[in-house]
Amino acid sequence: MDSAFAWKQYYAAERTRLGTAVLERLVAEAEPLAVARGGAIVMPHTRLEVTGAQIARVVATVLESGADRVLALGVLHGGRRSDAARVAAARDGDPDALSELRGVHDEGGLASEEFSLDAFADLVELAARRAGRPVDVIRRYPFLVGEDPSSLPGIDELRAIVANGAPLVVTTDPIHHGHAYDTPPEDCCDEHDPSTTEMASAAIDAQLDALSGHRFDEFQTLAAHHRSDFRDTGPVMAALLGAGWSWDVHDVALVDYGDALDAPRPSWVAGALVTVSPAR
Repeated sequence: MDSAFAWKQYYAAERTRLGTAVLERLVAEAEPLAVARGGAIVMPHTRLEVTGAQIARVVATVLESGADRVLALGVLHGGRRSDAARVAAARDGDPDALSELRGVHDEGGLASEEFSLDAFADLVELAARRAGRPVDVIRRYPFLVGEDPSSLPGIDELRAIVANGAPLVVTTDPIHHGHAYDTPPEDCCDEHDPSTTEMASAAIDAQLDALSGHRFDEFQTLAAHHRSDFRDTGPVMAALLGAGWSWDVHDVALVDYGDALDAPRPSWVAGALVTVSPAR
């Protein structure tokens, strides 16, 4: 998988293989979550075959809220294939590339080949059709956020959308672990070992704790260590919610990607379903 576009095709093929009946059943059987006003929901973008029930619960929550639109913050994994050189330069610290690409993107440009919100948007469409009313998914992709999300170009638009009552949904896969992700062989942990799930849960809590405290430098260190793609959506969520919020982790799943990446096991990605409540 050499690009976000390749993953976009991979996940589209998965949804086709599962079929509409399976996706509709996911939506029909999902139980809504309790989310405090002014809060958020964090969901994965891993394989629907494993974490589809997590994503469906987010969809059910959005529909139950009665909102006619939802703000969904997606992970921008690297832009379009044609943007690879500019993205690499920006990540290497080139000031011109960084200035050009840092900001909040939509699917009209840099995010047009991104996949991280596709499954969620498809399930929202199915659920809205069942409910007999439209729900608009406003997809936005913060990129190259760094340690100062408040200065991110485009964040004021996100603040306005949330202030007008749109539920906030954020996606991340907070851990990428194993041979496919350059974890040292001696540190690779089997996803079937219960202690590995405990380790993953502790790592997710540590990332959320740093974000809640607006300790963005600490968070980015954790994100780099765990190869977390929360690196952009996490700080923006924290900036939108303010500091001192609390969270509940409802489910953690470790999803094998060894076959997809032609890598030996363990090669897994953590997906988590989390609700976030604003500080009182």
